[in-house]
Amino acid sequence: MRISRATFASVAGAGIVTVAAAAPALASGSLAGGTAPDRAPSVRSTQAVQAADHGRTAVAGPSKKAKLKRLYPMTRSSSRSAGDWRLLRAQQKSGNNPYGFIWTTDYCTRLADKPGGFNFKLSCARHDFGYRNYKALIGKTAFKGSTHERRIDKAFLFDMKQQCHTQSGKTEKQRAKCLKTAKAYYERVS
Repeated sequence: MRISRATFASVAGAGIVTVAAAAPALASGSLAGGTAPDRAPSVRSTQAVQAADHGRTAVAGPSKKAKLKRLYPMTRSSSRSAGDWRLLRAQQKSGNNPYGFIWTTDYCTRLADKPGGFNFKLSCARHDFGYRNYKALIGKTAFKGSTHERRIDKAFLFDMKQQCHTQSGKTEKQRAKCLKTAKAYYERVS
């Protein structure tokens, strides 16, 4: 397969391939129409690759724009968004974090994680995920009061309400109390 310099540069600029892995081939012109290299360059988005220049390590990951584009659908108020976040979280737990997202969480901080037996831990974890990643990408000042912050807070309320409605073995009275607690948690963060 032949890859032109322009195509390769645009792919590298998008954070899809590491330039260091193909630098020798690019320098010799073998990717741009010369003889085919014995081995194609390695295409890795987040793994470190030993660079050809003096043993330095080069890491190419997704761009800020790509991270923001991926982050947005995981921080919305929908079951699909929550499911998408859980899937990426499971991948991260198995060692695959292609976007380099921040997954640390303190769950519900100074609030109960399981008020009335309703488990809000994942709701709090997704909320932490949204806050921490947006703050890292756009800055704390830009995040404060932004549409991103409001969307993440609304998703937090959505997640807790879902938990109130779907957790098995609960009475209607318990569910009503859960919804009041969810609203109180939401008001505390928003």
